[in-house]
Amino acid sequence: MKWSETRMALHLWNRGHWRDYVFSQGMLFVASLLLVFFISIGLGVQNLLDRFLSSDLPAEQVRVTPAGMQAGFFQTETGGIEITEEVMQELQGSPIVGRVDPQIYAHVPALLKGLLGGQPYYTDITMEGVTGEFLGDSILRDIDWSYTLADSASRYLPIILSENLLLLYNAAFAESNDLIGLTPEGVLGTECTVTIGRSSIAQMELAPVTVRARIEATSRNMNLFAIGVPFEFVDQVNGMYLPGDERRYSALVITAKRAEDVPEIVRMVEEKGLRAETRRGIAQKAEILVGAVTAALSALAAAILLSALSSAIHTLVMDLKNRRFALGVLMALGTPYRRLAMIFAFQIFFMSALTMVLGAALGCLLAWGASSALLSLSPVLRAAVTSLAVFPVGWLAAGIGLMLVTSTGFAYAFFGRILGTPVTRLLRP
Repeated sequence: MKWSETRMALHLWNRGHWRDYVFSQGMLFVASLLLVFFISIGLGVQNLLDRFLSSDLPAEQVRVTPAGMQAGFFQTETGGIEITEEVMQELQGSPIVGRVDPQIYAHVPALLKGLLGGQPYYTDITMEGVTGEFLGDSILRDIDWSYTLADSASRYLPIILSENLLLLYNAAFAESNDLIGLTPEGVLGTECTVTIGRSSIAQMELAPVTVRARIEATSRNMNLFAIGVPFEFVDQVNGMYLPGDERRYSALVITAKRAEDVPEIVRMVEEKGLRAETRRGIAQKAEILVGAVTAALSALAAAILLSALSSAIHTLVMDLKNRRFALGVLMALGTPYRRLAMIFAFQIFFMSALTMVLGAALGCLLAWGASSALLSLSPVLRAAVTSLAVFPVGWLAAGIGLMLVTSTGFAYAFFGRILGTPVTRLLRP
């Protein structure tokens, strides 16, 4: 077939059907846009969850907690034993345990007062006593982590603030009350007073004690859930206000001599009725939550994609049936089957590729814009991640290629079925 005939064939092919063709390509455009947008934001959400749920707990460490739940001086029991001095000594005496770092909550109320952004600020707090070994040399390099009430006249109570607690403050309190958001760097050196034995909702019979305090560092360690202060200070406060109570630890961080011994330590701890958490267990919990979010976004994107492909294929089939006479003319002119099939398959491939690439580009742009807008509005997100949009170029290219092959393959298959019709029937009015 001459070039002039091929051009005429293309002219006949598109005549009167451009609206249907634009509609089907528009559906593919919207589908590729939304698919790329959801993939990009979904991966960004996964990174955000990994940031919040990931743990600094090394592979050779196990975190041991009571079966009950404790929040400050409130304690709930579910039948499990508490972590007493005897239990800790028994675990520490195991030959596979290298070190045990205890944590202890203050079982008395406490109130923190200070200035935040030049305005008076107070809040009830929960103090958690931790050891210097638990925090590590990287945090305590220039901090004297030893403090008792006898030091209150000459020294500040050193505070290690959990960055996770800081993020919760930014998300749950600062934004709702139009207060300035806080960054880890911005709170360092902040001075305040801590009153032990009294809070806004409770007070002990013994007179409260007020000490000066200062935030010396922040920590991302997921094992620190409250305001970290020296262990001996919390132990002294508990003994002073609750002299008849036995020392009870809120948690033990056990470091195994070898990472291979962690399963045995977990078994030993659970046999005592205590809970044991490892890095693998925490990661599995994070994966469940991340997987649920990713699956929801993927299901929505898949539904949009299937709808777009179904619409495009339906439109294509209807166009092919409506163009039976044009096909009959081309075949009567002697156009070979393969050439005719390649002409229209290439047309579909080219237009679909252009449509999906433009849709993917706009989807990336929308994802970037949504990420920038959310980060500008939320200090908690801005402190956690640099971007909520992730662009896996390789996977996006592979997805576009798969969609092109699928749509072109379906078009070629349906076109072949129509070409199998005798020419006389195609030319019949």
